[in-house]
Amino acid sequence: MTLMPTAAPKTFAHRIVSLQSRAWLPPVLLLLALSSVFIFGGERRGYFYRAGPHGHLSAEHLTAANNLSSEHRFLMFMRQTLDIDGKTIYQPYYRFPIGGFALIKLAILPFGDDLSAKIYVARTLMLLCYAAAAVLAYLSLRRLASSRWIALTATLLAFSSAYCLYYGDIIQTESMMDLFAVMLVFHGMVIFEQEGRFLQLPIKTCIALLLGWHVYALLLPFIVFGLMRELVKARSGASPSSHVLYLLRHTALPLLRSRYLTLGVVALLFGISALTFNFTSEYFALNRETPLTELPSFKSMVDRTGLSSNLTNARESVLRYLHWRDYSERQFHRVGLMSLPYAFSPSFVDHDIRVLRLSVILGIAVSIASLIGLLFIRRHKILWTTLALSGFCWNIAMRYNTAFPYHQFEALYYIGVALTLFSLILLGLSRLSSERLIAALSIAALLIFGFSALRMSQLGNPSQTVELHKAAIADFEVIRSMTDGKAILTHAMPKFHDSISVFNYYYLSGSVIINGYENVSPARPPDFVVTGMRADGLASLAPQNRKAFLYRWEDYHGYINETTEAGDPLIRADYDVYLNGNTLIYVKDACRWSDIKPFFFLALYPADESDLPEGSRQGGFENLDFHFYDNGIWLNYERCACRVQLPDYDIARIYTGQYIQQADGSFEHLWEGEIYLTQ
Repeated sequence: MTLMPTAAPKTFAHRIVSLQSRAWLPPVLLLLALSSVFIFGGERRGYFYRAGPHGHLSAEHLTAANNLSSEHRFLMFMRQTLDIDGKTIYQPYYRFPIGGFALIKLAILPFGDDLSAKIYVARTLMLLCYAAAAVLAYLSLRRLASSRWIALTATLLAFSSAYCLYYGDIIQTESMMDLFAVMLVFHGMVIFEQEGRFLQLPIKTCIALLLGWHVYALLLPFIVFGLMRELVKARSGASPSSHVLYLLRHTALPLLRSRYLTLGVVALLFGISALTFNFTSEYFALNRETPLTELPSFKSMVDRTGLSSNLTNARESVLRYLHWRDYSERQFHRVGLMSLPYAFSPSFVDHDIRVLRLSVILGIAVSIASLIGLLFIRRHKILWTTLALSGFCWNIAMRYNTAFPYHQFEALYYIGVALTLFSLILLGLSRLSSERLIAALSIAALLIFGFSALRMSQLGNPSQTVELHKAAIADFEVIRSMTDGKAILTHAMPKFHDSISVFNYYYLSGSVIINGYENVSPARPPDFVVTGMRADGLASLAPQNRKAFLYRWEDYHGYINETTEAGDPLIRADYDVYLNGNTLIYVKDACRWSDIKPFFFLALYPADESDLPEGSRQGGFENLDFHFYDNGIWLNYERCACRVQLPDYDIARIYTGQYIQQADGSFEHLWEGEIYLTQ
């Protein structure tokens, strides 16, 4: 009997090679990797949870989208309030095209007053934009590099950066929606250059400009390089002895007929139309009384381009970000982190000076390597160069906007550098080695992306802050259900994470918000009061709330005035101090900003030291130092009052006053006094 030879077992390399022949596998692996960003951290997507600027930026954009309606002429605004005459005024969320806000509005519209569901849906929409941007990047690189595996690897590595993953689910039109818009237009550029299909490019450009302005940074180098190429091509057909008319025929006319010029004109006109819509909405919302140069969008445009006179009076701490050395370091720092998968990068929120220096060096190296690599590219050089330079075109042109730390999301548009760098490296490797290495690197990139997404999902606020946030959400959802559309005074708010943007804007959106007693109009007082201080003896309209309490204005206003009239003060000083039951009350007439800015110190000495909290027993007193805004109010435009709830134990002596800290670290008491309650 003849024995047939057994097949040799397939090695991992053989399996990789066999996988390369399957065209469907790279896109499937890409979608598998992108699904991880939906899976990790999904349970926290129903509230604003992440450390850094993530929460308040999300709240601002979601509030503007939530307020978008025909009732307000489709004005994008964060808050409506009352002026001193009782007239409604708006705080527009200007600068941005309406398309992104309209998409968010359509996504959250079916969920009514379910505020947590709206956050979840809006975050999911942002993640879909992030995934769509990655898919478009993959499709573009596949055409440019002529390799699915190179496109897959470069896309996964670039989109696994700290900036991409951190801002991946932020509810902000100028982050993931704008990034999707940039990738959409770049894909249109690739199709136009390779196949000559022009109509799809201006259509994609107009769609993209409804989502954000960053598309212009991509269009600028593409149009300039395209016109230069056509100019060189046209002039090469004219002989040196040609007369002027012949030169015009072969230079000016071809340029005027150029599709690149047509694309630029279409983009410019459409952008002007989108901005005109913003101007019109604001003009009508501001009662047709504000001139064009005073409209919020116009003033923002002037500020962002550096033409504002406000810069001449800006503090040095602000101007230092605009100095070219500091600005350049910050940009290269962003390029460095944008080109480094988060699996290998340091903590994203806190960076010490050593990390900053390393990321700057990395950014410089990445930029130089990308530019050198572009010199050796023979095919589609305009497209590669456009992709690499687009981030610099935006960040340099908008330096007066992108220079500052709170605009770190602008680093997203350096993704062109990362995509170009990784693609060029992989193209070089593919020429020096077999295709097996590229396929193996794709699997490694898949693992790196997954680990980076997992690591980013762990970047949230401490559990204690999260629980506080959840409790506050429950409180504000109750408050909103009872006050929607009414005028609300907010003061002495509890110290929530990003409290102003999140709670005053989003959870009270639809209502007229008045911050502080000093802003109450006698012509139109508020309907309700929302405060972090529970009023003893006054029933809250939301008795189950734990952090934020709701009262009717007439009840609360009368109660506050009554409790600040507590007989003769026990301390006569800058502030008169009263004791009303278990509440210590500080009152000052003719109050000014300088009176409420210093800190208050408050030391309670108990009759029995065993009543003290364990951490306070060594000193023999309980320290309840506070700031005016923790629990203070401004009555009738001129009278300041603070109320402090005292502990339940018997108090022998109270020592209180105000202090400021000197430059040398010492403390100066502005006033002080003592109250003896037992002999």
